[in-house]
Amino acid sequence: MDYDAYTSDPSSGSFIARDFVHGTGFEHGLQCIIDPDVVVGDDVRLGHRVHLASGTRVLNDVEIADDCVTTGVALLGNHVRVRTGSCISKSVVIDDWCFVAAGIMSSHTKNVDHGRPRAPKRQLITRFGYGSIIGSRTNTSAGVTIAPGSTVGYGSAVVFDLETPHGIYYNNPNPWATLQSVLQPDNPFYIEIPADYVPHEFDGELLRKYLPHARP
Repeated sequence: MDYDAYTSDPSSGSFIARDFVHGTGFEHGLQCIIDPDVVVGDDVRLGHRVHLASGTRVLNDVEIADDCVTTGVALLGNHVRVRTGSCISKSVVIDDWCFVAAGIMSSHTKNVDHGRPRAPKRQLITRFGYGSIIGSRTNTSAGVTIAPGSTVGYGSAVVFDLETPHGIYYNNPNPWATLQSVLQPDNPFYIEIPADYVPHEFDGELLRKYLPHARP
């Protein structure tokens, strides 16, 4: 850690990079760490002991609760909520209005060739779709896509793409998330997906800098 790249906030015990960029209404709790090259928008609120790693981009009206981390380049859209103890790994895109419950763990593939010189270099991008709900203690494999409006049940293992919008998924009958039913528009948990909604994508410069071996 290059301490010269940070300023310390004695009142909160936080370390915040000197080049940190934020919009209006930014708030953070105690003992947070914000690394260099992090940008957040308006009305972003961090709980206690949150760590945002370099390459993190957060849009507007986002809440990240206590003890959450990003581990590298990650993109959190508008109106996202991330609850206590969740890990948003590098190469994860979270689209607007997504709710990430407590203790989820997302995976990445940056170092799969570690100690294995013949292994192909690859970095897979993971996406949580618009308005999706990711249940507590869910684990997601690198490179999966969760369809917009989906609900992923508590403790699920997402190892394949969840392709059906508004689907309800959990571990049954297999030990990985499987489609159980599909929410209909009259269901109170159904979220309308705007016809003109365009999913967020990593900026090309960020990909070149942090994910040079990225694959869609």
